[in-house]
Amino acid sequence: MNYTKLALLLAVLWGSANAIATQQHDDHNEANTQAGAHADEDGHADEEGHGDEDGHDNESEDGLLELSEESLLLAGIKVEKLTPGVLPKLIYAPGEVRLDQYRSAEVTPLVDALVSKRHVKLGDEVNAGQLLVTLVSIEVVAAQGELMVASTEWRRVRGLGKATVSAKRYTEAEVAYEQARLKLLAYGLDEKQIEAAASGDRSRPLGEFDLNAPVPGTILRDDFRVGQRIEPGQSLFLIADESRVWIEASLSPRQARNVEVGMTAQVKMNEHWHEGKVIQKHHLLDERTRTVPVRISIQPDGEHHHGGEFVQVAISSASPSGAPTLAVTEPALIQDDKGNWTVFVEVKVGHFKQMKVRRGESSGAMIPISGIAPGLNVVTDGAFFLAAELAKSGFDIHNH
Repeated sequence: MNYTKLALLLAVLWGSANAIATQQHDDHNEANTQAGAHADEDGHADEEGHGDEDGHDNESEDGLLELSEESLLLAGIKVEKLTPGVLPKLIYAPGEVRLDQYRSAEVTPLVDALVSKRHVKLGDEVNAGQLLVTLVSIEVVAAQGELMVASTEWRRVRGLGKATVSAKRYTEAEVAYEQARLKLLAYGLDEKQIEAAASGDRSRPLGEFDLNAPVPGTILRDDFRVGQRIEPGQSLFLIADESRVWIEASLSPRQARNVEVGMTAQVKMNEHWHEGKVIQKHHLLDERTRTVPVRISIQPDGEHHHGGEFVQVAISSASPSGAPTLAVTEPALIQDDKGNWTVFVEVKVGHFKQMKVRRGESSGAMIPISGIAPGLNVVTDGAFFLAAELAKSGFDIHNH
């Protein structure tokens, strides 16, 4: 065989091999296309990797955690733009929850009495004027009798008029009537009960009277029993509105010199910081602790805070100074499985990426962070939910 025929044979064989390879490649592509079509028809995946037709959340290929609109609402996700700011200079001090004395009251009779019937109990919510307890008193019997006599005489004299009776008798009758009324009022009877006694109403036994709630609130103390003898001035109930409380912080004299009424404050209660304001500053030292009490009001948050709870107080003592820094609140920070502090950044609507940061020393409710650029949209509420979703997806930020 000469070289020309050999070259022609090799060319034919090479062309056949390429044709076979090309056919196999085309067959493989067609199989992949058909498999993808079947996957779309079954609803197991879509072109954008957004999950199945049921709307389940998935982690996309670029490491972003994607949430549906329903999931965002359910988790209460809140996002804020991270901008540098100057943190305030704070004075830290221990504090204690105190009842708002302007919204609380002690309920006590001013006469010897026996408890006849209890109408409310510890923990009950009551309205102003609501019946609390029924008492019986011998002294009230005597006072009711005096009022009946004085009322009868006063009605007679008033009916006759000043022109018929002497001025002295007229005045004495009026004074005796008012004194009898005021005595029952001092014993704790309200106007309705006093009027009933003055009119001679016998619908209930003499000496029996009721004590009503002077303010709305919760029954916080009721240390007595039915049938118990109650002395004048003995407290039967403590009623207070627990939705409004004071925080009393104990400052050293040196700290107190830098605090004025109206300054903003932060109070840490139940692991959460609450905004407040200094409303009073005592002028005398506490003789026992040698500290200056400072009273702070906090915004109501729907929770009931109990008197006597110990809290941490941070008072902004002066205008902010220092270099601007990035800062977030505690709920925005999450530790990953390696112990690193992280935040979740929203890169686009519904898409979140976990990023490592360095945590600084807390400044009240705000915590300085570094390691990320300003201007990012950071999740301030709901980061824990995102971390849980990320853990379920098996995504590890250390591998991306």
